[in-house]
Amino acid sequence: MTGRMVLVGLAILLGLSHYQLWFGTGSISELQRLTDELEKQESENQRLASRNDELVSEINALKTDPEAIEELLRSRFGYVKEGETFVRLLPAQRRASE
Repeated sequence: MTGRMVLVGLAILLGLSHYQLWFGTGSISELQRLTDELEKQESENQRLASRNDELVSEINALKTDPEAIEELLRSRFGYVKEGETFVRLLPAQRRASE
């Protein structure tokens, strides 16, 4: 009888430990979820680091290169030099609705 109780007790402990392993805090599923989340965050960090590098390059160019300043003014703000004519071409869809 005591041998049977020991086996039942061990089976219960084994069941509880497996429950903790698969569903509890620090479980395999939680580890997988956190691993996936970490990979997504690392990917986002890499994307943002690349964007930061692009912005630093653009800032450095604007600080040192007058042609970069002119290009920025022309492309973003539509500036033209004296004697030039500014022409903006609208996409076909927008032209038809106007």
